[in-house]
Amino acid sequence: MPAPGRTRLLAALLCLLTLAAPARADEVTGTWTGLLEGYGNYYLERSTRVVMPTMRVTLQSPVGLDVAANYLVDIISSASIAQTGSDEDAVFHEYRQQAEGQLVYRSELPGGQPLTLGARFGYSFEDDYRSRQYTGNARLSLDERNLDLDLAANLTDDTVESNADPNFAESRRALTLNSAATRVLNARTTLTLGYTFSWVQGFQANPYRRALIGPLPFAEEHPERRLRHAVFGRLGHLIAETGTGVHLIYRTYVDSWNITALNPELRLVQTLHPDFLVSLGYRFYIQNSAWFVRAPAYPLGWEGPVTNDPKLAEHRTHKIGARIDVRLRFFEHTPLGFLGAGSVVVTFDRYLNTNAFGDGYIATVGGRLPL
Repeated sequence: MPAPGRTRLLAALLCLLTLAAPARADEVTGTWTGLLEGYGNYYLERSTRVVMPTMRVTLQSPVGLDVAANYLVDIISSASIAQTGSDEDAVFHEYRQQAEGQLVYRSELPGGQPLTLGARFGYSFEDDYRSRQYTGNARLSLDERNLDLDLAANLTDDTVESNADPNFAESRRALTLNSAATRVLNARTTLTLGYTFSWVQGFQANPYRRALIGPLPFAEEHPERRLRHAVFGRLGHLIAETGTGVHLIYRTYVDSWNITALNPELRLVQTLHPDFLVSLGYRFYIQNSAWFVRAPAYPLGWEGPVTNDPKLAEHRTHKIGARIDVRLRFFEHTPLGFLGAGSVVVTFDRYLNTNAFGDGYIATVGGRLPL
C-alpha cells in the first residue's frame, strides 16, 4: 500500500520548476533535441521514511512531437506490526517502482490558435499493490496567447493485495477531470482559475490497519464510493523593480464523505542574479473529519464504516519551505562546458501536522541538462 505522505512527496516532485528550458527542435535542419532530468527526493515523518530517486528523458522532434519517459523508485521504511507479522512494532521495508511514457503534440488550429495534445500511460507496482494510470490532456491558447484553456482526464485502475493474507484481493478505480483557465491580466500579472472533479469506486481502506469497535480490533472498512469537488485559484505578480515574484494560491474541496478542506498558500520568488533564484513559501491546510470517523473507539454495536486513517481525521498542517535554483552557465568555458546549459535545484520543506502522522520533512536535490 502507498506509504502515508507519499502523495505529498510526489506532488512536491511534480511541481518542481527549474531555470533551464529544453532546447527546441529545429524544423529547418530536422534536428531532434531533448532534456535529461534527475532528482533525489527524501521524505521523513514520525513512522515513515521514503527515499525516491527519479529520472526523466524528453525528446523533441522537429515536427512538434515530444516523447518522454519517466522512471522512479520508492524505497520506503516504516513501522508496521501488521506487515512484519511481529508482536511488536518493527521497521518494514518496501519498494515501489513506476514507469511512465508520454506523448505531446503541438499544432495550430486553422485560425492560428496554438493547440497542444498529450497522452500518458503509467504503471507502478510493489509486492501488494499495482496501479495503471491513463491520462489525456489538451491546451488551447487564445487571444494571442494571453488566455490558456486546459482540460485533462485521468483514469486509474488499481489492484490491492495484502502480505498478511494471500487470499486478499480488491480493486479500485478512479476518474479525475481537471479544467483550468489562465489569463494574462497585464505585463506583470496572471490569474489562473481551475476546477477538479474526482470519482473513486472500490476498496479505499488499508488492508493492514485496524480500528476498535468497543475493545476489539476490526479491519478497516471505508465507503466504496467517494466524490470530490475542488476549486483552485492562483494570482501571480512580478515586482519588476526588485525582481520579486509573488504568488497567492488558494485551494478548497468538499467530498461525499463530508470532508471540507481549505488550503491557502503564499510563495515569494526572488531573483538574486540572472542565474540564481531563491523561493520561500508557506502553506496552511485545515480539514474536518469524515462523517464515519470515531476516536478513540467506535461504540459497541457499530455497523457502519470504520477507519483508523489519520488523513480522514480533523487536522491542520503548516508547511514552510525554501528552494534554490541555479543555472550552470559558469561551466561554459571550462572542461565541463557541456554542463553550462543545465541547472540544479535544491528544496527543503518542514511541516507541522496535528494528526497521528506527526511532523515531517521533505527535501529534493536534482537538476536538468539539455541533450
